Amino acid sequence: MSRRAALQTYHALQASELAAAVNEALKKVRLRPGEYAAELTEPEGPSTAGGLQSMQHVRLVPRVAGHPTLVVGHADQGDKKAELRTFDHLDAVHRQRFKRPLELDRKQYEDFLTLARGLLEALHFRTTLVGPPAELAENERPAPSGGMSALVLGSIVVGLALVGLGFWMLFAR
Repeated sequence: MSRRAALQTYHALQASELAAAVNEALKKVRLRPGEYAAELTEPEGPSTAGGLQSMQHVRLVPRVAGHPTLVVGHADQGDKKAELRTFDHLDAVHRQRFKRPLELDRKQYEDFLTLARGLLEALHFRTTLVGPPAELAENERPAPSGGMSALVLGSIVVGLALVGLGFWMLFAR
């Protein structure tokens, strides 16, 4: 047993063992661009306050400079719950924070989500997928363009044509 493990409390030791197991299972995962590697964080110190501070983050850490670390979920050893964020969730947060779309291969991320969810469920975590927060989803709705939509413009044209037809029928007699 290592010196650190000897000093850790029961919950912190469980969290460290969980991180080691998950990180071993995910060690070959790489997502483009940025060559992101998946990891579950370990506890900061030797104690989790009896499990009260037992939340561990699931992150994608870039191996290529210039890409941000992405927090894509969390696992809580204390209540055996885990949460993973959908691509749309990450993209909405990224757009709000950096004012540009997320640079991550959607298909690879969705494959990673399937793998991570299966792994966490195999470890007896109740795992949920979470979409974008409501306040960010509302902000992502396209703003009115300022121009007329095709439907409005078409309605005006048809209306004018009917008025013209009415005048023609009235005065053509």
